[in-house]
Amino acid sequence: MYYDWSNKVLSWPDMTVQLSHALSERFVDNLGECVIVACGKANGGGVTAKLRAERSPKMVNVDDHDRGVAFTDFLSEWAALQDSSGSGHTPRLLYAGITKQDSSMPYPGGYIHAIVMSTVPGQEVGRILLDLSESERDTIRDQLASTLEYMRQKGWYYSDPKPENLIYLVDLASARMLDKPHLDELVGDKITPESNIVEMFGVWDEYARR
Repeated sequence: MYYDWSNKVLSWPDMTVQLSHALSERFVDNLGECVIVACGKANGGGVTAKLRAERSPKMVNVDDHDRGVAFTDFLSEWAALQDSSGSGHTPRLLYAGITKQDSSMPYPGGYIHAIVMSTVPGQEVGRILLDLSESERDTIRDQLASTLEYMRQKGWYYSDPKPENLIYLVDLASARMLDKPHLDELVGDKITPESNIVEMFGVWDEYARR
């Protein structure tokens, strides 16, 4: 990781999040941001936070238009999670807000666009793909189609399909979307278990069955 986000605290008047550790970190240079997904605690329970942290102008070359695109992306992700939370198969939106980096962070005074969501229990499908039975794969297919159709009816289309973005809770035979990094406002045909978007997650590829 470029920066250690452990034990950092993000505060708003009605929400305080203490980060424990980052799960992932990537630079989006064209928007002048570092995007972090981190685990933490808020209100006595575990949460997952997606942070878009502004980078210093000394590190990136962006203008007001780029910053505007970054803010629009944040609002879009916020709206997408809010709309899809009712499906029961995505993280639940707990809070979304803007705060500033303090003196211990990479760019003091720079913004942090934060989305705080419930932590999804289970295992990443990409890691357990070879161990899943045919019936478990069928469960994932049906629930994935149901979730994607729910999102479609809300006006969203998922555009980053891959097993790594699915969490499977084996004990409850329940599949959930882990992240929605790229959601497009696009409404097409009704989504069923046989739809291409479901197949594109790669859980049923022949190679994955071996």
